[in-house]
Amino acid sequence: MKLPLRRTFRARLTWRWTVAVGVLLGAGNLVIYSGAHAYVYRWFDHNVRTVAATEAASATDGLGEVHLHEGPFAQLDTGAFTEKLVQIFDRDGRLVLQSTALDGQAPVVPPEVVRRVFEHRAPMLWSSVGGRPVRFTVLTSSRDNREYAVAVGLFADDVEAGLAYLAWLLGAVWLASLGLTAAIGYALASRALAPVARITERAAWIAQGHFEGRLDAPQVDDEVGRMTVLLNSMLDRLQNAVEANRRFASDASHEMRGPLTAMAGELDVTLRHPRSAERYEETLRHVRGRLQALITLAEDLILLVRAQEGSREIIRREVALAPLVSDAFQHLDAAARARGVTLRHDGLDDIHLYADASLVARVVDNVIANAVHYNRDNGWVEVTASVEEPAAGTWATPMVRLQVRDTGSGIAAEYHERIFERFYRLDQSRARHTGGSGLGLAICREVLALHGGTIAIGESSAAGTTIDIRIPGRRADVLEPRGDPWPASGGVQPPRPLASPPEAR
Repeated sequence: MKLPLRRTFRARLTWRWTVAVGVLLGAGNLVIYSGAHAYVYRWFDHNVRTVAATEAASATDGLGEVHLHEGPFAQLDTGAFTEKLVQIFDRDGRLVLQSTALDGQAPVVPPEVVRRVFEHRAPMLWSSVGGRPVRFTVLTSSRDNREYAVAVGLFADDVEAGLAYLAWLLGAVWLASLGLTAAIGYALASRALAPVARITERAAWIAQGHFEGRLDAPQVDDEVGRMTVLLNSMLDRLQNAVEANRRFASDASHEMRGPLTAMAGELDVTLRHPRSAERYEETLRHVRGRLQALITLAEDLILLVRAQEGSREIIRREVALAPLVSDAFQHLDAAARARGVTLRHDGLDDIHLYADASLVARVVDNVIANAVHYNRDNGWVEVTASVEEPAAGTWATPMVRLQVRDTGSGIAAEYHERIFERFYRLDQSRARHTGGSGLGLAICREVLALHGGTIAIGESSAAGTTIDIRIPGRRADVLEPRGDPWPASGGVQPPRPLASPPEAR
């Protein structure tokens, strides 16, 4: 396969600029030449008619026969005088008289033209004398009641030579202009593309692994300057994504290495010496528990990655909030009773959410589980909700504000955002004891982002912490019956679909 010719963008830009200017200049030159050609020949025809009228009048003046007015003009400079050519015909078309320059020449005017002249027409025609072009016109004149056709012509080779010189001059100017245009275009393209070349060199350097590098700050707020700002912003996000993925890979491998090492150790110890069936069963139960923790971790990782990529298919329906909270309380009842933590909720009965039921159940379960596990003994967890209606006249979806309060030891302000990072734990020992992987709140944030919602620390102190969740929804008493579970007037649009949701706990 033949590879296409490789040309730089600067060369292509210069070539296109040169071609465009060449076409415009060529069209302009063509218009100039056409205008000059029409004007010169119109002027030349006017001179031929003027000379012909004078000659026709003078040829039949006086008392003698028809005659010509010829004389020497040697005193005129060469090229400053154009000789006139005259032939006079009678009404029968016979040649009566002609200029000495036409001696021996056949009539230059065809007989049919002579006949038309006596019908009071004055044609313009071309002829050739001695290989030189001549422009003729024929007029009528009379003497002694006899009519004559007087054909008068002028040599046109000077006119044609002048037009040829003009065409050559315009062509030379066109070629010189093309060369100058190409040079100027190349210089301008080089100057215009110099910032792009610097950006390309720096981008190539960054692509080699120097992700901390950035493009030079723009000096001018033009298209290249704005592109530079956007590229630097993109590089910032890419660096953050690369660093986050590195941390994610490191943390994930660390989280999975612990259970795998523990299982391998237990199996090695068990296989080292013969044991009873009960001891083997006990070991298998331990390994099975650790394997289940790994399965849960893998499911959490898959859910988190798919949620971040926006590739998980979610089906939004009208979901009652109270049953979700009641199910979470039931799942956590044993853990809460073991530490004397009281679970209660208020104001949830008439609130519905627009969400994927399994995903939002996962969010509610994770947030309440954190409130129980990181609470103090004999404390309490309270779940409340309210609806924030949009301002009148705005096309926005009402938002449900779900608050989960606990009586834990509180979270310092500098950790309010970090607790939503993957694998981050405030209390490592408590997390190991409860079996948490550090992904729960990260999953909550990504799932809520898919639904157009948010999660944040509302307030936190030594008296406890409030988790503030916002997600689209309405009160049941203002819901209108719809065939489509998603409100047509909502300000939050349904996210992109993705595949196979994990089951809610």
